[in-house]
Amino acid sequence: MLRNSVRLFTVAGIEVGVHFSWLIIFGLVTWSLATGFFPDIYAQVRPGQQLDDVTAWLLAAISALLLFGSVLVHELAHSFVARARGLEAKSITLFIFGGVSNLGGESKDPATEFLVAVVGPLTSFAIAGVAFVVALLIGEPVWEIVVSYLAVVNLLLGAFNLIPGFPLDGGRVFRSIVWKLTNSLRRATEIASTVGQLVGYGFIAWGLWILLASPRGNFLGGLWIGAIGWFLQNAASASRQQVVIESRLRDVRVADVLRQDLASVTPDTTVADLIEEHLLPRNRRAMVVCEGSEVSGVVTLGDIQRVPVAERATTPVGQVMTPRPELAVVGPRATLWEALQQLGDKDVEQAPVVEDGRFLGLLTRADIIRQLQLRELLARGQPE
Repeated sequence: MLRNSVRLFTVAGIEVGVHFSWLIIFGLVTWSLATGFFPDIYAQVRPGQQLDDVTAWLLAAISALLLFGSVLVHELAHSFVARARGLEAKSITLFIFGGVSNLGGESKDPATEFLVAVVGPLTSFAIAGVAFVVALLIGEPVWEIVVSYLAVVNLLLGAFNLIPGFPLDGGRVFRSIVWKLTNSLRRATEIASTVGQLVGYGFIAWGLWILLASPRGNFLGGLWIGAIGWFLQNAASASRQQVVIESRLRDVRVADVLRQDLASVTPDTTVADLIEEHLLPRNRRAMVVCEGSEVSGVVTLGDIQRVPVAERATTPVGQVMTPRPELAVVGPRATLWEALQQLGDKDVEQAPVVEDGRFLGLLTRADIIRQLQLRELLARGQPE
């Protein structure tokens, strides 16, 4: 789940949350529907009548919630198909640009990539079809407007996601096809990401044109389209970088780079002793805390800085350390890519390496980055 997100509920073991940025788009959608779209449409459906403000705002809020409910169903479709194809579906976060599914790693084959990607737009089209039928059958004009809006917005949502700009669903469909043709996920990602960046730049240019060249100067519309382009361009670049990193680290085991250093302290070691006897003499930024042979936690500079200087001589590290449940603990046979993902999930900089309950050493994010940089330098000029 994205940072600065609030967990709402769980669907079939998949956590669903909202990012704070979702409130921005929810407010904008509600405002635009209540002050312009719904009153105008109602006046066309019922000539000579006006939609009162309270009703307009109520319908707008309901429609905005239905919109994001549709986005959630779209993302759930991705997650359920991913799970059926052997991937882990962890969470879904609604944010300013829609929704994002947190899946466990990349697809293992082009067919899985294609199915997981295409099911999202197909689901949006299905919702649009159902809403369209309901709009034809419903007799109340007010609710007909709401359901018709739901049909149109899901039709646009499905169509937009089919744009072949990675990492949109259409871009992932495109990548799966290139992957099948080239038999190389990295090459397919490079091509799809390049197309995605071009699409992003296209949206940015379109947004600027609306802002500067359009006779009416639609400020909000141009700004929003430009923001979408910026998001797509950055997301495509980040996706390419992620696949490059994974390709370098997925076959390297933790044991291959782990330095055999079993230094640790006990939970009753004072913070002052930790600093003077371990961190400063050994040029360390963190120490593993062990009770017997069991890892109890890790104490870092950040943990220490929260202890007032006057209290460090009497404060045990067990009181300020990051406890084991909050740590990323990896085994020596795990790949560096898996270790890096665990560090990211826990938002920590180091992971104790443990096998059969025995502490083997401390793996840091810096160790992984150094290994990645070395492999990148050695691989330059070599064919993928």
